[in-house]
Amino acid sequence: MRAAAVLLLLAAAPAAAEPRTWNVGRIRVTVEMEGAYPGGLLVASMRTARGFSGVQYAVLDGRRCPFFSAAGGRRALVPVPATLRPGAYTMGIELRTRRGRQRIPLKLDIRERQYPQRTVVLPDDKRSLAIHPEAVREGRKVQLLLRTETPRQLWSAPFRPPVAAEPVSSYGRPTSYVGAFPVEATTDAVHGEYHRGIDYAVPPGTAVRAPAAGTVLMAGDFAVTGRTLVIDHGQGVVSVFFHLDRLDVVSGEPVAAGTTLALSGQSGLAASPHVHWAVYVHGVAVDPRALEGLG
Repeated sequence: MRAAAVLLLLAAAPAAAEPRTWNVGRIRVTVEMEGAYPGGLLVASMRTARGFSGVQYAVLDGRRCPFFSAAGGRRALVPVPATLRPGAYTMGIELRTRRGRQRIPLKLDIRERQYPQRTVVLPDDKRSLAIHPEAVREGRKVQLLLRTETPRQLWSAPFRPPVAAEPVSSYGRPTSYVGAFPVEATTDAVHGEYHRGIDYAVPPGTAVRAPAAGTVLMAGDFAVTGRTLVIDHGQGVVSVFFHLDRLDVVSGEPVAAGTTLALSGQSGLAASPHVHWAVYVHGVAVDPRALEGLG
């Protein structure tokens, strides 16, 4: 890479929430910075007048996120783990062609976001579910589904909450469960006892609707997560619902945004009736609200 291009990449950053743009040769990379916080989502767009060959990735915190086709060019959705410390980072753009590999370093800052500790007291009659013989295997099954990478974008409008209720402050919070350990890591076989999604305290029997279009990857009944749904939205975005009461869709079924998926409940290791909605991007749980502006 020429020295002039390197100087462009090391330029001082603008205000945190403003998009950042880098021009390297014939390639223009823009990163939307609104989601530059632990639990957020970076959206990287790449354009060139000559078209693209080979494959392209955005790399942050050691995780490689592929670029997929999008309006006007290529786009990568880059999750920021809830456990990532705020500070200065380098996001790499990898270009792989038959001629070799090029890596473009982009300097950016991850802003601070606090996730206070919380404690959940589990009902006595449910605590044994945490050590159910099938619990570990079921968590690993969910983890495999979280790695789904469908190249095509299946949604066409921004994500919307699955129920008409204000969420409980829960995503990203380190959580201690009175009566069982571990719990969070058992749900998806991912390390860490922090809450993966948003909880909605709604009455049992509330209709749970698809936050965006997609395909049902799994609809089943698990020990810890209860009646569980996993939906593929395409391009590495997967929604997960736990503790449902009734499932109204089946594996392999396509669903439109707003389709009734299930009724809410308290199945599995749930302390109270609620809907748990988590969104994973390339296997990393992000705050679902980070996708509410993503079209």
